[in-house]
Formats: sequence, structure tokens, C-alpha cells
Amino acid sequence: MRPLYHAVTFSLATLIYGVTPVAAADEPVVHTETVRLETYTLPIETSGVLANQSEQTLSFKTPGIVAKIAVKEGQRVRAGEQIAILDREEIAAEVAQAEAYRDDARRNLERFNKLYGSKVAPLEQVQSAETALRVASARLKVAQFNFKHSEILAPSDGVVLRRLIEPNELVSAQRPAFVFAQENAGWVIRVGVSDKEIVRLREGDKAEVRLDAYPGQALSGDVYETAAKASPGSGVFEVEVRLHPHETRLLSGMVARVTLTPKAEEQLVMIPLSAIISAGGKNAEVFVLDANNRAHRRRIVLRDFSASQVAVAHGLKAGETLVTRGATGLVEGMLATPVALASNP
Repeated sequence: MRPLYHAVTFSLATLIYGVTPVAAADEPVVHTETVRLETYTLPIETSGVLANQSEQTLSFKTPGIVAKIAVKEGQRVRAGEQIAILDREEIAAEVAQAEAYRDDARRNLERFNKLYGSKVAPLEQVQSAETALRVASARLKVAQFNFKHSEILAPSDGVVLRRLIEPNELVSAQRPAFVFAQENAGWVIRVGVSDKEIVRLREGDKAEVRLDAYPGQALSGDVYETAAKASPGSGVFEVEVRLHPHETRLLSGMVARVTLTPKAEEQLVMIPLSAIISAGGKNAEVFVLDANNRAHRRRIVLRDFSASQVAVAHGLKAGETLVTRGATGLVEGMLATPVALASNP
């Protein structure tokens, strides 16, 4: 079984014919073969951008001024290693203030409990003091949280792919600060395919990946996930391809050309390239012979092609006699002498 490679357009600048034997009679001798359906797997050609499988954005959980950036782009870090930190002076003051409010609320509660035990203070004052202590404790937790998350630590062993902030810059909470990738998490390529192509793909289908950075080298992978909905606007369906382990040095953002090979096979009319007498775009013309060996020009619609064969979408049926060579002198309705050739397997 030979794969065919999809082409958006198909054109022939010149027509290539073999040497056709000519009989002594006026009827030209032509080589023919019987059109038949053949089983093929048609690969899908697409492209995408390489990305780390675990790529994620790191950010501060609280606003502030960037005091220090401890890493550079492309630097490898260990889990828990500091990546950046905000100026903590103001945040530390907020923690101290919250602790003071909490301690004051605790003392008030103790005092009102004693007064209530002595029948001096009503129960409502005790309850209000308890509420005040809970509020003060919650504010302290928020301040402590902000202090803790005023620095960014590496969530795991990995690589800092991009830095999106600068020292002394005022940043807001949740603003993306770094793009981080987990080490040894693998690589993925997200590509787009049409609606006709997405229905042919299944998880586990094979993928061949070629990178512009490594001409002549092919990497292998599999279809890992297919989208159930087309992207708004573009109308394409996203497919995630995961690469198999390899030793090639890869970088996030590399352009990848991907050939997807569906497991699903199709029944297609396949004809030799030499049968084409003219072509433009996806339309072409061939000659077929009727039962009386008269030649008829036939318009066909092409689907895909390889170096020697063409897949026909419309225009030919199994069982018809196709002129494969020697059509140079044929005109509509001319009698021809066919020399049958075996079809390619």
C-alpha cells in the first residue's frame, strides 16, 4: 500500500507521454488499462508549532513592584527554586498590622468573657467580640497569603521559556510573568485540519513530523487528542500530536510540518499520471474508449496525487477503459487500437 500526498493545487506545465507504437492502419495504437477501485490510505498534510506538553504561565498572586528576577530565559531550575520576588516591605507591614488587629481582638474577647462571667457584660458583647476575632484572623490569613505568594517558585524541575516582566516594574495580580515548562514532560504539536479530515482521524493514528530547523530529519508521533468543535472564525478542528521520545534538541515555537496517517482506508479510483492530457487546478482531462474502441475526452476532478499516480474524486467509474499512453493524436470519436496493460497493484 502506497501513501498519497495531498496537494491543494495540481498543475502540469508539460505533458509526458511514452513512445506509442503506430499501426499501419489509420487507427492509432494506444496503451490502455481498465479503471478499478483501489484501497488507499490518504495521509493528511498540515503544520503547527512545537510546544512543551506541560507549558504553563506563572504569575504573582498579589500586586506589587518586582524586586528581583533570579533566572534568565532558557534557564533550568529545580522544584522550589526562586524565580522572582516582589518588594515585600509594604506586604510585611500589612502582615504586622493584621497580626496586631488579631491580637487586639483576642484580648477584647478574653476581657468580655470575664465580664460576662461576672454578670457585667451581656452575651451580645461576647458574640460581637468573637466575630471581630474571626474577621481579624481572616484578614491575617489574607496578608500572610499575599506575603507567601509575593515570590514565584518553580513548581517542578523545568525550564523558564519566557520572561514577561522586568525588575522594578509594577505588576498586577495574576498578570503572566513567566512561561514555564516541566522537564521531560514531552513535546506536542497542535495542528488544524478540515471537517473532511477530522472525521478520518482517531486517537493513536501515526504522525510524521519534520522541523524546518532539522531538514531531512523525521520524528514520529501519534494523534493524542482531536477537538469536538471547530475553532470560531477559522472553522478548523484542532488536533494534538504527541512526539515519541527522541534525542533531538527541541525548542518551544519551532515550526513543524506534520503528516497524519489515518488508520481508515478508502476505496478510490487510481490512474497513472501519464493518462492526464491536460490539467488546471483540480480539474483534468483524459481519454476513455467505449465498447467500440472510440475515444472520448472526459473531464475529471482530481483529489490527490503521488509521483506516479492520481486519485480521482469524480469523472471515472470502475470498469471503464482508460487511455494511459498514446493519446497525443486522439480526437473525439476517433477509432483507436487498444493495447491493454496491467493496472498497477
